[in-house]
Amino acid sequence: MIFSCTKKVLDKLKKYKPIEIVKEEIGPYNWYVDLINLERRNYFLFTHSETLFSFFVYAGTKDQLKNIELIFAQKLQEQVIRDIGTLEAYQEKIFPSEDLPHRFIKTNNRSVVGSMVDFKNQLYAHNEGPGSIIDKYDLLNQMLNKIPMSFLKYDCPKKRMKQFLEMTEE
Repeated sequence: MIFSCTKKVLDKLKKYKPIEIVKEEIGPYNWYVDLINLERRNYFLFTHSETLFSFFVYAGTKDQLKNIELIFAQKLQEQVIRDIGTLEAYQEKIFPSEDLPHRFIKTNNRSVVGSMVDFKNQLYAHNEGPGSIIDKYDLLNQMLNKIPMSFLKYDCPKKRMKQFLEMTEE
């Protein structure tokens, strides 16, 4: 699994994870990561590089930063089950074989990063109003994947992720 991280994320993770200096193209196991601050708490926004399927997770403690891969995998599995379905084939397609290492690199696709900025602006706007982020956390994560995106020719990430997961099914 490849995590293409913005500079803010790399600065936060460099104490705990090795950072590689390579350029990777968009691929099925490439997730872009950006930092977002909501209600004075830091969250990582994960976005799939091909489908723009996105979710955010709290990333404020040392333990969470050290185990970011596990937190990512748990939340991704939860989001796929909630938004797309529970087929075992989906889980196999999302998570590559166990021997694929987790790599942390710098972002190199401005279109994906620009889409992430749009997602962050949506999160800021939808977080306004009554209630805390904790109350709206799951709702905001679901909302992200229903937004039509120009990168996807005005298709929504939820639909594209479903197509991606069903692409190799027999």
